[in-house]
Amino acid sequence: MLRLFIWDLDNTIIASSELLWGAFSWVAYKYLGKKLSPREIVAMYGPPEGDIVERMVGKELKAQALKDFYDFYLAHHDSRVRVFEPVVETIRYLKRKHTLQALFTSKGRKSAQITLEKTGMSSLFHVVVCGDEVLRPKPYPDGVSKILIRLRVNPRETIYFGDSPLDYKAARMAGVFFGMTLWDALFETSSLKLKPRLCFEQPVDLQKWARKMYP
Repeated sequence: MLRLFIWDLDNTIIASSELLWGAFSWVAYKYLGKKLSPREIVAMYGPPEGDIVERMVGKELKAQALKDFYDFYLAHHDSRVRVFEPVVETIRYLKRKHTLQALFTSKGRKSAQITLEKTGMSSLFHVVVCGDEVLRPKPYPDGVSKILIRLRVNPRETIYFGDSPLDYKAARMAGVFFGMTLWDALFETSSLKLKPRLCFEQPVDLQKWARKMYP
């Protein structure tokens, strides 16, 4: 039986692409004088936003550019982020069944904390690990492994839910089970090519699975 459920945040629990694309585009336009397409922004995903911004503008401008990123992120959060409520309901249901719930996100701690507070999810997880708190970003398993160690749970009693090949590979490298979430996936075609054993088209499918597992 599974004891620990680890969740990705963006495109799994929340729809936030519009916010992230806007924030990165604003930085690129202000500091580089050019507009980035969503495809160009998505290609940079993996590291936390601090690393991405540094790669965009360089070390000397990183601090101010990152401040501008967070200012945009905070100002536009409520209008550009949507919570997948059935997923949150599933997490709460599983907590009531005495399972452990954790979050591993590529976001830095600051942006993750803004989102968790604004969506009322700050108390939802037993452990939260962010992209700027691990040595190596996804697809490396560092974040998943850190959660396993902190909660003292065997990998074979753990599942990680995420929407991308990066999540899939992190789960595989950490030795945990994986559940692919497709309702807001940015990499649906490449994700399906991996042929994950567990794959959920809609949040309600995940909800039904959880209630069947823990009646």
